[in-house]
Amino acid sequence: MSKKPAISNAKQALNQMKLEIANELGISNSHIDGSNDTSYKNGHIGGNLGGVMSRRLVEMGEEQLLREYNKKINN
Repeated sequence: MSKKPAISNAKQALNQMKLEIANELGISNSHIDGSNDTSYKNGHIGGNLGGVMSRRLVEMGEEQLLREYNKKINN
């Protein structure tokens, strides 16, 4: 699976989202790049961060679909 965003200019928004979620989880910016951490710790942090990001993106997509659906049925 490609890590390349489907929309090329979405990369900056995804990076901002990653930083916001990391902050919410109490993960410092130095841990995000993982340059000084063990592979186990990097995997744990990346897995947690990736899981939360995936759930948030799905929630955002569902909310958008619901808004569009409600517009259609109310018009």
